[in-house]
Amino acid sequence: MPKLFRHLLRTLRPARLLAAAGLGALILCGARAAEPLTLTILHANDTHSFAAGVMRRGVAADSDEQSTGGYARLAAAVNAEKAKNPNVIALDSGDRWQGTLFFSLLGPDFITALTNRMPWDAMTLGNHEFDLGCERLAEVLPQEKLPILAANIARRHEGEDACPIEGRLPGTMVKTVSGVKVGIFGIANDEVKVVSKACPATTFDTREDAARKAVAALRAQGAEIIIALTHIGYPADRELARSVAGIDVIVGGHTHSLLGKNLRGSEGPYPTVEISPAGEPVLVVQAKRSTEYLGRLVVAFDEKGRAAAWTGAPVRLTSEKPRDPELRDAVAKAAGVLEKARTVKVSTNPNEFPDGLDPCRWGDCLAGMVTADAFLDFARPYGATIALLNGGAVRSALPVGTVDRGSLEEIHPFGNLIAVIDVTGEAIRAALENGVADPDVGGPHLLQPSGLRYAVDPAQPVGHRILSVETVETDEADEAGKGAWVPLDPAKTYRIATVKYVADGDDFAMFADAPRVPANDALEVDVMDAYLRAHDPLPMPAAGRITGMPEMPEAAE
Repeated sequence: MPKLFRHLLRTLRPARLLAAAGLGALILCGARAAEPLTLTILHANDTHSFAAGVMRRGVAADSDEQSTGGYARLAAAVNAEKAKNPNVIALDSGDRWQGTLFFSLLGPDFITALTNRMPWDAMTLGNHEFDLGCERLAEVLPQEKLPILAANIARRHEGEDACPIEGRLPGTMVKTVSGVKVGIFGIANDEVKVVSKACPATTFDTREDAARKAVAALRAQGAEIIIALTHIGYPADRELARSVAGIDVIVGGHTHSLLGKNLRGSEGPYPTVEISPAGEPVLVVQAKRSTEYLGRLVVAFDEKGRAAAWTGAPVRLTSEKPRDPELRDAVAKAAGVLEKARTVKVSTNPNEFPDGLDPCRWGDCLAGMVTADAFLDFARPYGATIALLNGGAVRSALPVGTVDRGSLEEIHPFGNLIAVIDVTGEAIRAALENGVADPDVGGPHLLQPSGLRYAVDPAQPVGHRILSVETVETDEADEAGKGAWVPLDPAKTYRIATVKYVADGDDFAMFADAPRVPANDALEVDVMDAYLRAHDPLPMPAAGRITGMPEMPEAAE
């Protein structure tokens, strides 16, 4: 047994964990790898076109000079590891599209051009790669120089009925590392007909079936170690690990999960160890989002190809970290296009309040409140008295100080339209319950309201977490002319404004058949723009709309 491998077993092997799980006899059974291998897996996920990295409050940077993360730092870190260590595999778990002006103004072709310069060995598809439709994705795929793996996208249609990406993506690949064959398969996000804009013909095998077929195919090619590259979320990755035998490591994305010891906001250990149906350890990792971290997992595999020892942690790519010169220059050149959007002043915001992608999923947030107020202001002429916006629609924070058009494009980058619908109080309450139904209560479905407030009890079971809901009754105005808060009437019909996909029933089935009220087609970003121009400087919105939520996990610093 090589000296390095013996050293890793002594220093890294979680013996107590293995013994408690009854795994002591693992290395005595099975026959896989001929030689032990110590493999370093580097990974990122949900980079969301943060080409220049991220600044304070989670706001995207235009320049990577003082930012955290960015493509140039990711590439430099991976290249440095590969230069000193031949046993490295580098992976991207998807959602490269959307999130910043680099994508909004320069599009997927620019992001693909940058990705082609990244030292990844393989990638998979997230949900946001479908945001422009399958046809646009199919146009971009020939530009991709790196393997994009999606074992769960089925080919079940022919001719005009076929999804344009069917048959275009390999499901698996084998990479030989120091004489050992390492198999990698991809599980793309399979919710894209609901949460994105995949064509109706896009068909997915179940995650478990696709994984089992991929494992068998890779074994047939001689793969001794198997890595699943997924974009289905941390809880789903853990379930996949427990459900399918033969997977050694799962490198995931989608839930933006930070894992690791002594990291504020961590959702679990790095790696998270699950046990497969065969009684073998499966290591699950993820590395937050927006290029802030590079995940680094070192695994010692024994002669049977099983993970026998491991260590690692997410590495925060702070501003002093080296940058790849080629990517640094490419991002700096592109930033010139962004400057034009930054010169269009919309308003001034003097208010500091919790805000951004994460806070808007855990309670009142500034951009969420302002957007909901703007929706209601837009829809009042159509008779609306309530506005609702899911927190996941807010992708960035409202700047403190000058608010420019580019900032609004980053908050609402998806080009969503506003819809006005008639719904019952019962349906509204069901939607609010749906918004707090995630295991941790907070999440992207949490509804940011205007003209409505509600209280949550996180200790209650799913479906019973909403304690109270109140709306503003203008017919019962107080002495100051403001409406009075009254309990939501489940039998009453309310007219509400919301984003079109929520009105269509995407993840909010209780609204799917709601009657539509004819209204001008309006983009959420344009409505917010008009509202802010009419309220300059912006007064602090009334908070206390969502109460009782658990404290948001603190963002790591």
